[in-house]
Amino acid sequence: MGRLSDGRPQALGTWRVTTDDADVAARVASFLGGEPRPNGGGGLAHEVLTSRDSVRVIIEGPDAVAARMLLWSSKGIVHECDGSRFLAPEEKKGQPCGCPPRLEDKKLAARDGRGPIPSIDVAFRIAVTPTLGEFHFRTSSWQAAAQFSGLADALERVDGPAVCDLTMELVELTTRTGRSVRYRRPVVTVLGSTDTVAPEPPLTVPPQPSPAVPIPRRRERRASEPSSPSAPEQACSVSVDADLLRRAAHVLGTSDHQATVIAALSEVMAGQQRTTELARLREHMGRIAAMAENALRGGGSALT
Repeated sequence: MGRLSDGRPQALGTWRVTTDDADVAARVASFLGGEPRPNGGGGLAHEVLTSRDSVRVIIEGPDAVAARMLLWSSKGIVHECDGSRFLAPEEKKGQPCGCPPRLEDKKLAARDGRGPIPSIDVAFRIAVTPTLGEFHFRTSSWQAAAQFSGLADALERVDGPAVCDLTMELVELTTRTGRSVRYRRPVVTVLGSTDTVAPEPPLTVPPQPSPAVPIPRRRERRASEPSSPSAPEQACSVSVDADLLRRAAHVLGTSDHQATVIAALSEVMAGQQRTTELARLREHMGRIAAMAENALRGGGSALT
């Protein structure tokens, strides 16, 4: 969710992935956007600043989430617990750790150097390419500690590998002093099993218009006619006889009202076209008859 830039911490709006494998970096970029480049923030050799603030992942189960509270000193870890009981050393495991029960009191103790801070590690695979390998999201965020507190239970209910969305959620708030604050916090949303959830969010497809019935082009308005393009269109109401629609559907062989109306309009338009063609044919036949009559009166022996 961040990196070091010129020695200073920088918060990001999209996920950053680091790896020591150039091929993995290239494949991550192909799936999540961005370009592989050398990791200027230290650690692993390659980084990808992706274009995603949410990635669909697969978490194998509750054991893939390691949530601890750690207190460090110059000698290393001096306190390791789950917030209420010791996790280490072995002789203290399961005993009350002495941390305050309220989250706010835990934060105050940590700020004063008297208490541990969160240490969360979530192991996962990218859902769209699970064979790429195992990735880890690590954080010491207090917000993540509060949000992830029920994650193990949610994963337990799936009873197997779970498809989840790992999201950088934007939080906007105003403090009591009127200051506007914006930040992003990590959120894991458990969606379901790999058998029931797609590896990628479904695309939002705009609704397609109904099949249109061909309509004759309107003749252009004469220049002398007044036009008022800004005038609102008049509303139009249509009265429909349901019994008539049912009978029309039976005759036309259609299955629903919309198809019946379209088919009926098509028949009307085809009928109008046939009427026009018949009138034109009658006109031509009239001309042929007149020519034949004139030829016969003239005594001609042949007609062209």
